Amino acid sequence: MSTIRWRRLLPLAIAVVLVGGIFLWGYQQYTVRKKLEVSLNNKYYRSFYDLLENVQNVEVLLSKVLVAQAPEQDSKIFTEIWQRANAAQANLNQLPLTDITTGRTSKFLTQVGDYSFTLLQKVAAGQSKCQKDWNTLQTLYKQTSTLNTELQDTERKIAEGKLYLGELAQQTGRVVQKEGPKLANGNFQKIEDNLKSFPTLIYDGPFSDKLEERTARGITGAKINVFQAKTRILELVEHRPGTKHMVEGIRKIEGKIPAFQADLISTSGSSGEKERLSVAVSRQGGKLLWYTLSRKVAPNKITLAEAREKAVKFLSEKGYRNITPIYYEQGARMVVFNFAAIQNGVILYPDQIKVTVALDNGQILGIEATDYLMSHHQRVIPKPALTLAQARGKLSPHLTKISGGRLTLIPRGTANEVLAYEFRGELDQDTFLIYINAANGKEEQVLRLVRNKEGILSF
Repeated sequence: MSTIRWRRLLPLAIAVVLVGGIFLWGYQQYTVRKKLEVSLNNKYYRSFYDLLENVQNVEVLLSKVLVAQAPEQDSKIFTEIWQRANAAQANLNQLPLTDITTGRTSKFLTQVGDYSFTLLQKVAAGQSKCQKDWNTLQTLYKQTSTLNTELQDTERKIAEGKLYLGELAQQTGRVVQKEGPKLANGNFQKIEDNLKSFPTLIYDGPFSDKLEERTARGITGAKINVFQAKTRILELVEHRPGTKHMVEGIRKIEGKIPAFQADLISTSGSSGEKERLSVAVSRQGGKLLWYTLSRKVAPNKITLAEAREKAVKFLSEKGYRNITPIYYEQGARMVVFNFAAIQNGVILYPDQIKVTVALDNGQILGIEATDYLMSHHQRVIPKPALTLAQARGKLSPHLTKISGGRLTLIPRGTANEVLAYEFRGELDQDTFLIYINAANGKEEQVLRLVRNKEGILSF
């Protein structure tokens, strides 16, 4: 009886083994394919976000050149537009899109770069941009703004999981493809050799470009070991009632400022919820470089003023004093404040710290102090040779609603700094910050305050 039953069950057993083998083989193939897809998509994501950054920079630069008055500023801005536009075109070509989808967008980016290069040559020859040039630049700016809006919308859909990069062929460049005008007349020579690296433009606030200095001026003290670093990190994290912190691991990291980085788990005694933190302190002096906390943030319960007080208190407790808030960006359920050091009433823009605060309970979600530690030191600040009224007279006549005039220290190049008056003005719907050299009246910088869907940047 058992032999007969075995003979009946044998085909079923073989079938089960075969099905299981096929399933295992199929699963292995699926896993390999998914890994390849992830690797490829990561490259696409990098290209897309580089494209987004470059197009956003082109938009900001075009708006800046509309209010820049000095030929030196025009030359500098046109150079950056040319570089960024060509970089954006290279990023676009790396995305999984057809030529039919991106042809007009690619041509538009080429026109922006080539037209800027033409005006750069014009300025270098001693000529200024005329009204016709200004009108064309304004049109280019509006078209770039449209493209940027589309890319921002695409980014939002990707972040929400509503769109995958394989579908970008149906989403990018609709308006530019449909309406992109022939803004640059004539045949401009194609730039063959694009620069491999581009100037860092952090335009979420004034003068937050990262200065490439060899030594960190804001760091002093003796070197610490890994055990001292662990103790120091536990001192630096935000201690809330009923919360315990445990260090999972600590390791050395390199960079402009050699540091120890620790990964921590924070456990709440009341709810038992766990949060993950990552903290880095300098190997010399144990200074807090950066701090990140990851958790789900509940709906807003505190005001911006209360959040700012939390940030100021946190920085003061961690040794960062004599600072002033300069602008903020409010996003979904959190706000990012930028602070700059202040000396004798002069704002030191190179010395900046960024703090992220949760708007549900005021908890510190992040801090970035690397730029501050790279630049901060006691300066010898000269007296201004120009009066406030004289500096104001150097501004573009296109600006309206001009205000401000406070003294600031701003970076010029990678090693020099200059004392400048800071003015705020408007052109149409855009707000700009103009910096006039307090010694000779030269227009040193033009920045635009950027507003986006995720938040508002302002003082």
